[in-house]
Amino acid sequence: MCEMNCPSCGREMQPGFLQAGNLMAFNKRRHKLSLNTKDPEDVMIVRNTFASADFAGYICKDCGLVFFDYKNVLTHW
Repeated sequence: MCEMNCPSCGREMQPGFLQAGNLMAFNKRRHKLSLNTKDPEDVMIVRNTFASADFAGYICKDCGLVFFDYKNVLTHW
């Protein structure tokens, strides 16, 4: 992975992997009971009953921003 500076604070980000369970969503509003998408702008990032998902990405330990490509799920070994 190449070097990346944080778009928020400008400091160098650490490359690594975001590892998620069997369900992960980015929703426009917080959902209390379910992560299932409800709004057309919501994005279901992971829906896999039997396995987790890994994404290559970057984290800024200074300001807390995480950057990852959700369309490129890494396969497990």
